[in-house]
Amino acid sequence: MIASRTLELLSLLQAQKEWTGDGLAQRLGVSPRTVRRDINRLRELGYPVTATKGPSGYYRLSRGARLPPLIIDDEQAIAIALSLQTAPASVTGMGDATKRALNSIRELLPPHLARRLATFSVEQIENAWELAPPQVDPALLAQLSAAAQQRDLVRFSYRFINLDPVEDSEVLAEPHRLVVWSGRWYMVAYDQLRNSWHTYRLDRIRGLAPTAWRFGQRDVPEADITRFVQSQPDRGDAPDTWPCWGAVLMECPATLVAKWAPGAASFEAIDEQITRIRMGAWSWSALIGFLVTFNCRFTVEGPPELAEAARKVIGRLDVEIPRTGRHSGPSAGITASAPS
Repeated sequence: MIASRTLELLSLLQAQKEWTGDGLAQRLGVSPRTVRRDINRLRELGYPVTATKGPSGYYRLSRGARLPPLIIDDEQAIAIALSLQTAPASVTGMGDATKRALNSIRELLPPHLARRLATFSVEQIENAWELAPPQVDPALLAQLSAAAQQRDLVRFSYRFINLDPVEDSEVLAEPHRLVVWSGRWYMVAYDQLRNSWHTYRLDRIRGLAPTAWRFGQRDVPEADITRFVQSQPDRGDAPDTWPCWGAVLMECPATLVAKWAPGAASFEAIDEQITRIRMGAWSWSALIGFLVTFNCRFTVEGPPELAEAARKVIGRLDVEIPRTGRHSGPSAGITASAPS
């Protein structure tokens, strides 16, 4: 019981910069006197906890000259092992770093937890149906994360693929948050040059440079960050990312396309019911197969290879459907017309 409470106390001190004695006592369900005894126990273990006296006094976990043993419970050990071994492969050069991090953590654990951690050895196998995300530089992640935390204005060149022709444009951005979706990294930011909020794909950012300016508090127009990122039409991959790339006009509202299309896709609302969706895949048939999952009619705009793949997919379908006594037409269809 004491060991468990001490571990919880350490977690609280690590999670928040400062705690009052009464605040810790309330969270732990013990008396302030018991909190003081547990604080002394942490100090004996090597954790440097500083304290100030008086009614407004507080406890703080400081950086020590030596690293004390790492105290985590069994569930946390399993979470660390699985998280590091299944980390996203969308960050450049992280494979070796995650292995070294896992080995470093094992050296800090008590023997029984180190052995427990070693039992969780996971091997990831590539799924051919997954659309592999482009990799990003960890240094870029660090720079943008720090800029968002410190509210530093940044400048960079960005490739907007929804422009015709595709071109690079200058952006003066207020970084708000980094988001990972479908293996792709995004930054939600306000562009001061365009006076509007945007979602930027990190793999399309070039020449990131800090400025000497800070920006103030600004509310994101969409409270749901997930919905905001998904609703951005210029979120997909560049055409040269995939061997097969095409565009279709889909009889489906853009709100539904935004929700269910993967991060590799970009889209454009033609009207309330028609949406142009552009995306790539590892084969033309795979691209058609994905589009069919929307269960609505669509017209292939191009290229001709995509229209031909649609015809072939239709021709390959040889399904026996039981008779129901009445005709029931399909709810979805394909217009496989090549561009003129």
